[in-house]
Amino acid sequence: MKAPDLTPIEEQLFALSLVSIRQFSDEHPDESFYGFGIDCMADSGMFLLCFNSEAAFAETAKEYIERFQYSAADLAALKTNFGDWKYQDFNQDQPHWEAGWGAYRDAIEAYTFADETEIEEAHAYVEQLMRCACRVLVRIERSGVFERTNMDPGFTTAVMDHDESLQEATVRLNSVRAEFND
Repeated sequence: MKAPDLTPIEEQLFALSLVSIRQFSDEHPDESFYGFGIDCMADSGMFLLCFNSEAAFAETAKEYIERFQYSAADLAALKTNFGDWKYQDFNQDQPHWEAGWGAYRDAIEAYTFADETEIEEAHAYVEQLMRCACRVLVRIERSGVFERTNMDPGFTTAVMDHDESLQEATVRLNSVRAEFND
């Protein structure tokens, strides 16, 4: 089985993400956000767009301190954990997303989980998808679409695969950023 071509995947992910962010910004004009992320389950072709605010983080932190006795170090990690963000995977609820992404998701998943796809080939392809998602993020940043959103000072962005550390993700994103600057 041949791996799905990354060029149309990147173009579609970028185009759909712009529409999603614009729609989200229009729906949340009075909120301010400290971060945006692309939460990936790349082997399944899932790319979940996420925003979080300081107010939402404060609510989550309070809950986690009470329920799980989170420490300051735990809270620092929680701040960048997309799965605990208030607006994790907001794009999945937007009708245009499934219509525009479903076939790509299915093709990626079919390839990465196919019996004939070698494990090493699947892992290499997932890394290529993650670099693709990083390129999409850089393109989103350069598009100016975040200016439609109220961004806190120090607004940050990231792309992380499921269960990947922020440090690993940052190394990849910085590598892709360097390619854009060459």
